[in-house]
Amino acid sequence: MYKVFRCALVMVLFALSAGHEASGQATAILFRYLPEGGELTSSVILKDVEEGPFIDPVEFAARNPGGWGMKAPSSAEFEAPASTIRSLETQDFSQPFGPQMTAEVWFRGQEAIQTSTLLSNRISESEGFTIGLENDVPFVEFAIQNSTFRLDADGPLELDKNAWVAANIMYWQGTLTLRLFVDGVQHAAAEEQLSIPSPYSISHPVMVGSSATGDVESPTLTGTFTGQLFAAVIRGYSAPDEYLTSGIPHDGSAYFGMPAYHDYPLDNQRLPADLRIQQSPVEIQKRFFLPYTNDLYIPQGTATNVEEIDGEEIPFVYVSYYHRTRQGTIELQHSIVVEMNARTGLVRRTFRLMGQLGYSHAGGIAYSHDAIYVSSSSVIERYPLPQWDASNPLKYVDLEADVNGTIQTPSKASFISAFRDTLWVGDYRTSSDTAPFLFAHALDENGRPNPQPAYRFPITRRIQGVDLFEAPQGTVVVLSRNRSSSTAELLRYRLDALSPTSIVSPDSTVIMPHGIEDLSFLPDGSLWTNSESGTDYYQRKPSGGWSSYYPFVYSIPASSILGTTVSTKLDELPRSGNLDVGVFPNPFVDRLNISLNGGADRLVSIFVVDLLGRRVATLAEGKRAGDIGTVTWNAGEVPAGMYFTVVNDGFRYTVKSVIHTN
Repeated sequence: MYKVFRCALVMVLFALSAGHEASGQATAILFRYLPEGGELTSSVILKDVEEGPFIDPVEFAARNPGGWGMKAPSSAEFEAPASTIRSLETQDFSQPFGPQMTAEVWFRGQEAIQTSTLLSNRISESEGFTIGLENDVPFVEFAIQNSTFRLDADGPLELDKNAWVAANIMYWQGTLTLRLFVDGVQHAAAEEQLSIPSPYSISHPVMVGSSATGDVESPTLTGTFTGQLFAAVIRGYSAPDEYLTSGIPHDGSAYFGMPAYHDYPLDNQRLPADLRIQQSPVEIQKRFFLPYTNDLYIPQGTATNVEEIDGEEIPFVYVSYYHRTRQGTIELQHSIVVEMNARTGLVRRTFRLMGQLGYSHAGGIAYSHDAIYVSSSSVIERYPLPQWDASNPLKYVDLEADVNGTIQTPSKASFISAFRDTLWVGDYRTSSDTAPFLFAHALDENGRPNPQPAYRFPITRRIQGVDLFEAPQGTVVVLSRNRSSSTAELLRYRLDALSPTSIVSPDSTVIMPHGIEDLSFLPDGSLWTNSESGTDYYQRKPSGGWSSYYPFVYSIPASSILGTTVSTKLDELPRSGNLDVGVFPNPFVDRLNISLNGGADRLVSIFVVDLLGRRVATLAEGKRAGDIGTVTWNAGEVPAGMYFTVVNDGFRYTVKSVIHTN
């Protein structure tokens, strides 16, 4: 209830302030400094500040002239004590219900152990706010009624690393609330009970990278910051949590990957990006701003993987994109696949597709056998991923296709997922198209797909994505669909309930944010997807821009879609590797041997399932692994095809795919 009320309050305050103008500027954004920002930036006085494009060395391949075609952001280079910026505006802004503001700075410090003022409207000891650094630790101060309230971040920022620091100041009914955020993570919060007379005046001028003394009309400025400053903003309202607590990808673009396409001239009263974000109808577990949307890319496919790094299991989410200008032109730049840390939202690597699908819609992607499978235009193409090398951490990599891993599929290949050595690929079709289907293509031991699908199931229209998960109630199939111009849904089925001849009804439906695309489960049961609503084209195209807006790659918890929780301890997840399990020969004709080594005292069960998850043979039940050694499956009475041996030792499932031939 509080969250809904708070959002309503923000909109009321915005509406009240929208009618008030100071020097022709609408009051949603009180101040915005963008280097080389033209009509989007406030009028400022610069002294010994150099503005221009800034290319981080790790971004050079993508953003240098002649590179991948992405644009370098502009920055203001400061060197203390000479460099200063202050606004030309000196008229105060009145707020009828007390202070309501969010102040933000995007910057990179280039001098160690800095103590500096980054953004402030205080002159000497006057009332107002300050965002700054003390020995590289971000802080916010708010001075009022002869008292100064302060919050400090948890620790110092890294030298030569970009950072977004935001401070939220909100007064309501006798309570002043301060919150401090760094890169979308709340570091500190405090509440104070006090009475602030109305109206409250937010004073000008505003100082950037500078401290001020003297009088308001002609303050004396001293530069306090050394480094690059990319943007500074003061909002005349308290920004919503969906904005302040979303992780940023650090993709090298403006605002470090947060949306820049909803910046408007300050005398334009169109809503800024943060006030456009819609609340999710379902619980969100993780939420990150979609990278590369400022570079005119549109997200499509979603895949996941868990990787062991220095003895720790780290989850990653992959998102595929195609390029489309605001005017609708496509194929000017290669399609890409982005690899993001699923805990932090940081982009680790970005791959440019160099194969047959290099300029494709890249509607779906799947991860299996150390490769990304891209689906589009009735083609599935395999792209082996280079192993991550921490000693040579290249962020931008051209990805070559496996020449023997490309197939034509009967499907439109609108979306794809991998489950049990099988690629599940399907059609997006509208009411005017032929009937859509979901196809299953088996993978061989080298991870190459069989062009002849093993199964075909009819599915409902307008499906955008699919993935499967082994849940306590059996194998679950989840399909995603945008059901209207404002909402989307997940449709859940049991795999063994799908029919090869008719569409079956889902056993559960979950309402989701609009613009949903491809799907991918992590082993803990969390389901990842993305929304193409959060892109430049769909928001700013010449006509018919979308009103829905959810600019994130995000996950929902297992309980929301599976109806139960799944262990989040990665050492208890159903992953291969606990026992040394061997299967031979493979392919086999009638008899398959399954050998166990290690874990002699563990009680194990061994069984075989088909592509639909149906158990076709039970070979051991609750026996000591050391007493089994080798067990044989006599498969002479089952049809030829792909099967899966499953060894359950009480902690993990070790799954091996096998091929039964005639």
